[in-house]
Amino acid sequence: GERAPGRAGYKAGVVYTMSVDMSRAAPAAVSTASAAASELVSSGFHEAARLVSLLAARLDQNLDGMSPSRIALASALAAAFGIKVAAMLLDARRSVRRRGLLFLLFIAAKQLPVIKTIVKREKQKMIDEMDADMTSKMLAEGVVPAKLTRLPPTGNSIAWVRGEANARQQKDTKWNSDRSTMSGAVYVADSKHFNLLSDVYAQYAHSNPLHADAFPAVARFEQEVVAMTASFLGGGAGKGCNPEVCGLMTSGGTESILTAIRATRDYMRHVRSITKPELIVADSAHAAVYKAAEYFDIVLVRVKVDPQTLKMDVDAVRKACTRNTIMIYASAPGYPHGQMDDVSSLAKIAVAKKICLHVDACLGGFVMPFANEALEGTEAGAEAGTKGNEGSTRSKTALFDFRVPGVTSMSIDTHKYGLAQKGSSVVLYASSALRQYQYTAVMDWSGGLYISPSQAGSRSGGLIAQTWASLMAVGRSGYVKNARAILQGASALRNGISEIDGLQVMGDDVTMVVAWRSIDKAVPIYVLNDVMTANGWHLSVLHAPPALHYCVTPANVRSVGKLVDDLQTACEKVKQMTKSGAAGVEGGKAPIYGLAGGLPDRGLIGDILKDVQDLMLKNV
Repeated sequence: GERAPGRAGYKAGVVYTMSVDMSRAAPAAVSTASAAASELVSSGFHEAARLVSLLAARLDQNLDGMSPSRIALASALAAAFGIKVAAMLLDARRSVRRRGLLFLLFIAAKQLPVIKTIVKREKQKMIDEMDADMTSKMLAEGVVPAKLTRLPPTGNSIAWVRGEANARQQKDTKWNSDRSTMSGAVYVADSKHFNLLSDVYAQYAHSNPLHADAFPAVARFEQEVVAMTASFLGGGAGKGCNPEVCGLMTSGGTESILTAIRATRDYMRHVRSITKPELIVADSAHAAVYKAAEYFDIVLVRVKVDPQTLKMDVDAVRKACTRNTIMIYASAPGYPHGQMDDVSSLAKIAVAKKICLHVDACLGGFVMPFANEALEGTEAGAEAGTKGNEGSTRSKTALFDFRVPGVTSMSIDTHKYGLAQKGSSVVLYASSALRQYQYTAVMDWSGGLYISPSQAGSRSGGLIAQTWASLMAVGRSGYVKNARAILQGASALRNGISEIDGLQVMGDDVTMVVAWRSIDKAVPIYVLNDVMTANGWHLSVLHAPPALHYCVTPANVRSVGKLVDDLQTACEKVKQMTKSGAAGVEGGKAPIYGLAGGLPDRGLIGDILKDVQDLMLKNV
C-alpha cells in the first residue's frame, strides 16, 4: 500500500500535511476570529445607535413647539411625495425595460423644436415620394376602376357582381396550385381538396357557434378539431401525454397567441398577484407578441438568440426572469430562421420559477410532430440531425409539446399546414383551469347572462366546418406525407443555396423555413431580393441581420429547384451591378429596407411604417 513517488504523490502529501496542521491550529484561529467579529459588530451597532440618537435629538429640536396636527400633516405629505417619486422611478424603469433607453432618448430629442421640424419635413418628403411611386405603378397596370365610396342606388344583377369580382381578381398574384413562387402564403396544392373545403364552408356559412343550441354541429366540429390537434401534440391518452389538454379555435395565429397571453396574464394576476406583468420573448418571436404587449399592458422583455444556433438563449432567459414574469414564449419553429427553440430547457426554467410557458407552433404544428416518422431513413432525416451539447448528433426532433412538463399553452395554425382555408387556428391549454381565463362572463347586463369563450362573439361556423373537413380528408397518413415532401424540399433548398458563392444558410434545424444571408459585399441581400422579385419570386425579407427566407409549402415545394437556379443567376447579376456601380433595381425596395435597418431611431421607423400602411390602404 505504499504511495508511488512522483508529482501526484507529492500533491497528495502536501494536502495531507496541511490538513493535519490546520486541524491543530483551527480551534485557536476560530476563537480569535469569532472574538474579533463580535467586537466589530458590537462597535458598529453602538455607532449606529449614537447616530440615530443624534438625528432624533436634532429632529425633536426642530419640531419643538410645532402642533401635533402640523407634524401629522407634514408627515403625510412627505410620505405621499415619497410614494409619488417611487412610482415615477418604477414607471421609468418599466419604460426602459419595455422600449429601451435609446428609444426613450430619441423620443426626448425629437421633442426639441428644431429636430422635430427637420424630422417631420424629411419624413413627409419620403412619404410623398412613396405615394407618387405607388400611384404611378397602379396607373401603369392599366385602367383602374373608380373606387366605390357609396352604395349603388339600386342593386346590381348577380351576373354583374360575378363579372366585376372576376375582373378585379386579375390584379391578384397568379399562382399555380403546385408551382407557387410565393414564400408561404399559399398552402393548399390539391384543387379537389380546395373545392371540398369551399363546399363545406358554403354549407355551414350561416351557422354561428355562439348559438350552440341552434347550431350543435359546428360546436361539435370545433371540439373535435381541438381534440384531434391535441392528440399529436401531447394531449389525450398515451405515455407522457396530458389528458387534460383542451382549447378552442380562433381566426388565426395572431388571435391564438393573443388569447393565450391574455389568459395567462389574468391567470397569473389571480394566482400570483402579478399586476405589472412581464413576458420574456426572443428577438425572433412572432410580431404578435408586440400586439399582445400593447393591447394587454404587458412589459415585453426581449432576449437575444444564440448567434450560432439562432435559438432563444436559455441562459439569457434565466437571467431575465423576475417576480413579475408571467410567461416565457418559445417558438417551434421561429418564423424568421426556422429554428426550434430548446423547449425542454425553457420548460425547466418555467417550472422552477413557477411561471407559464407558451409554445408558438403556428408554423410547425402540423409538420414537426410528424417529422421523425416522415424522415425515417431518408437523407433529409440524416441532415436534420443537430449537434447536442456533447457534440453528438441526434436525428430526431426534440419534444416541444405538452409531453414536456412546464408547457402550459400552444398555438397551432390549421390554415397553414393543416391545409384548411384562411381564418382558422387552434389555441391549446394544459388544463381547463387556464382556459377559463380566456372566457368573458357578464352577469349584470340588461340583455341577460352572457358568456363568450373568445375575443370574438359571433364566429363563422363555415370556417370551423371546413377546418374539420380538412383534417378528416387528409388524415394522419396525409400529414406525414406532406411533412416528408416539405422537409425534403427544405433540405434540398438548403443544400442548393449552400453551393451558391456568396450566400450562407442560417441555422442547422431542417424545418419548413430556409433562411440565408449574403457573405459577399458584392451581393447586397436586399438588392438580390429586388432582382428575384422582378423575376416573379415573392421571398420574405428579414432584419437583424439582413437576410431572406423561403417557407416551403405543398403549393411551392416543386418550385425549389427553379428557386435555386434563379438565385444562382440573380447573384451573378447583382455582382455585375455592383461592379458597374449600379444603385440597384429601379423601383426596388432595397433602399427602404436598408434605411430601416440602418436608422438607430426605431420609433421613427415605426412612425414611417404607420404612414406606409396608410398609403397601402389608399393606393389599392
